Amino acid sequence: MDLILRHSTSWPRLFMALCLATILSVSGLTLWMSTGASFAGWLSLLCAPQPGAGFAQVAALWLAMTLAMMIPSAAPMLSTYLDIAEAAEAKQIKIASPLWLAAGYGAVWIGFALAASIAQWTALASGYAGEFQGRFAGLILIGAGAYQFTGLKHACLSKCRAPMSYFLAQWSDRPLGVLRMGLDQGLNCFGCCWALMTLSFVAGLMNILWMAFIGLVMVLEKTLAEPKPLSYGLGFGLIGAGLLMLFI
Repeated sequence: MDLILRHSTSWPRLFMALCLATILSVSGLTLWMSTGASFAGWLSLLCAPQPGAGFAQVAALWLAMTLAMMIPSAAPMLSTYLDIAEAAEAKQIKIASPLWLAAGYGAVWIGFALAASIAQWTALASGYAGEFQGRFAGLILIGAGAYQFTGLKHACLSKCRAPMSYFLAQWSDRPLGVLRMGLDQGLNCFGCCWALMTLSFVAGLMNILWMAFIGLVMVLEKTLAEPKPLSYGLGFGLIGAGLLMLFI
C-alpha cells in the first residue's frame, strides 16, 4: 500500500479517477446488496426507505447519495491539488498522494451520512418518518432557505471557491498534512452545503432529479464568477416553498 501511495503521483489524475470510481462502485454495490440484489427491491427504496428497513439499508442509501453528490462538488479542490501534483512530479519534487486529500474530504461527508442515517433510521423505527414529508417539511425548507443568506454559509463557500490560496498557505508534502488539508476542505464544504443536503429528508433519499438539481447548484456555487444571485435566489425559493407547505 505504501508503494502505491508513494508512486501514485506519477499519474495523479488517473489514480484519483480510479479511486473515485472505486468509491462510487462500492457504494452502489453496497446499496444493491442491501436490497437483496433485487431490482424491484432497489426501486422500492429509490425515493425513501420503508418503515421496516434496517440500518444497513438506510446507511447504504445515505452513503451512496452523499458520495455521488459531493464528489463532483469537490472537483475544483481536487483539480487544483492535481495541478500542483503534476507540476511537482515534472520537477521531481516530493508530494503526497492525492488519495490522502480525498480521504480527508470524504471522511467528513461519510460522517455526515452516518449521522443522517442514524437520524432517519431512528425516525423509521419510532414511526415518525412521515413527519419529514409532513409537518416538519415546511420548517426544513425554510431553515435551509434561510441558511443561504447567512455569513457562515458564504464564509465557508468563499474558502471552497479558492482552494489554490488555501493550499499555498497550508501546504504540506507529508501524508498526514495532506489528510488534514482534506479534512479542512471537507469541513468548509460541509459548512456551505449541509443545509441543502438535509433537504433529502423532504425530497426522499436517492431521488434522482433532486440529487441532480442540488448537485448542480453546489457545483455552480463553487465555480460561477458571482454565486450570490444563485444562492439568494435558491434561498428565496426554498423559503417560499416552505411557507406554502405550512400555510397552504
